[in-house]
Amino acid sequence: MDEIMKSIKKYGFAIFTIIIIAIGFLTIINGVENGVDSANEYLTSMGGSMDTDSFLVIMKGYILSNFIFGGILLLVGLSFFCMYLYKFLKEMDLGDE
Repeated sequence: MDEIMKSIKKYGFAIFTIIIIAIGFLTIINGVENGVDSANEYLTSMGGSMDTDSFLVIMKGYILSNFIFGGILLLVGLSFFCMYLYKFLKEMDLGDE
């Protein structure tokens, strides 16, 4: 039972980091589309009319926030995955000796 818990902890963290990487990557890839959709939702919530310059500023802000959020998730996920790989490979080297 103790071996099962160790393997769940070991591989569970790897799966968690891969999920974070995938979410970050997809957020970056779909950042423009999601930003435009969010800006359109904001426009309809404000009554449906706005001058073009203000709308473009709001749209660029939403797009930028999606890119920043996706970049942070991707960076954190990749960092955790690298730490996991280092620990995993270090454990394999210790097991070989």
